[in-house]
Amino acid sequence: MSRDYISTRELLNRMGKGAMDAAKRALAEGAEAVKTEAKSRCPVYRGRDKRVVPGALRDSIHCVKRGGGTSWRIVADAQAPDGTAYGKLVEFSPKINQPFLYPALDAERDAIKKNIVEAVKAALRREGK
Repeated sequence: MSRDYISTRELLNRMGKGAMDAAKRALAEGAEAVKTEAKSRCPVYRGRDKRVVPGALRDSIHCVKRGGGTSWRIVADAQAPDGTAYGKLVEFSPKINQPFLYPALDAERDAIKKNIVEAVKAALRREGK
């Protein structure tokens, strides 16, 4: 009679990989949620300066995967024709005062944490059977 024997080390390795993969997936979904929220908060230029294309800043918002998916950056990297990157200006300038990236992260932070915890718990339950 044969039993399916899995060593503790193998079980921990499986749980670790499954949990890490689940956390990375949940984090990627969180990054997409922040990107979507940032796009909804991003101001659209309505002025007369021809160097700025209306909607270009919002359209430039994207996610950049780092560390193999263990961290993400949400970037707004629109540039004027003269090379001026104006995402930082809109986000941080006291004159413009229309931040959109950090408020988007703040709005999604708790949901992201909760989703990562739930994804890891589910992965551990699956592997622990």
